[in-house]
Amino acid sequence: MFALSVFCQAGETGVPTRHISESRWSTRLRTVPLLRRRRDWLSLLAEKNFDHQVSGQLSTADIFQGTTGQCLESLRTARKKGCLTILDVVTLHNEFFSAQTVQECAHFGIRSYQHPLLYQRILEEYQCADLIRVMSEPARQTFLDRGFAPERVFVASPPFDIMRFPQARFQSGRFTVSFVGLLEPAKGFHYLIDAFRSLNRADSELLLWGNTGARPVARYIREQIAACRAIQLRPFSVSEIGFDKVYGISSVLVHPSLADGFGYVVGEAMACGIPVITTTTTGASQWIVDGVNGYVVRPRDRDAIRDRLKYLMDHPSQLHEMGQAARATIAKLTIDQFRQSYCEAISGASSSIYA
Repeated sequence: MFALSVFCQAGETGVPTRHISESRWSTRLRTVPLLRRRRDWLSLLAEKNFDHQVSGQLSTADIFQGTTGQCLESLRTARKKGCLTILDVVTLHNEFFSAQTVQECAHFGIRSYQHPLLYQRILEEYQCADLIRVMSEPARQTFLDRGFAPERVFVASPPFDIMRFPQARFQSGRFTVSFVGLLEPAKGFHYLIDAFRSLNRADSELLLWGNTGARPVARYIREQIAACRAIQLRPFSVSEIGFDKVYGISSVLVHPSLADGFGYVVGEAMACGIPVITTTTTGASQWIVDGVNGYVVRPRDRDAIRDRLKYLMDHPSQLHEMGQAARATIAKLTIDQFRQSYCEAISGASSSIYA
């Protein structure tokens, strides 16, 4: 038996929840036209405000878990109260993640959305926490490569209830390539667009499911759509319109991210029974068996994406078989498997701390 309390800014969680008010400075900045474009400052102020309020409300507990960027002060307070502390990291190690983000933002001439002070806070959180939870083995490796003790970093991949996801139909008569997610530089969507356009296939389409953020990105998307009528922007979230209307009409999902701790959309697509093309720097790539349920390519490799798409276009009969293999793979990520990963990590850490 255990009791759980959650801190969040909004929404219902189904458990006792303490809602944290938004930073006054963040609210004010959003009202100033030039300043509201400074996403790095807005994010930094919001994270620090959230952390400070949580820290002031913490009570004695056995375990405290916080998310990267918003829990440095809270981690320190929790440790003073004798809590076992866990840092939840949904990206790759921030040195790697930030470097990729900066490089791709420069491609569009825009500022990275992670403020240098937030970057430093995250690195300090890594050192402060007793345990670091990551979402995949590739994410864990980015920590081990930087000298973290293996016993401090554990993998708990997100669970999937396979029954929530309808099966893809493969009945549209067109080869439909889908990208799902925010159209931000680090997601690598522009490499997919280059690969798709180089194929120049009249019987295909590229659907970009997501919203653009920065103006240069929005301008780039408009230019690509104007130049290639087979590219369409669908500015909706999957949760708004449903899995069936996104993955159900897709032939393949391409997730060419430069740095993703897992890439939840990869799991969603696989659960819906469509093959996936993703990169070695996406955590969910660990679940891809190349040529069986999808493909894994190097980041920024337009040619590799193009070649895999061409193969699938030329061999449509394999889509269903690969999709079924993808669905069977993601079905292994159950809540029991997730729970076991957590319990083993907590049990091991508690034994060493209280020995």
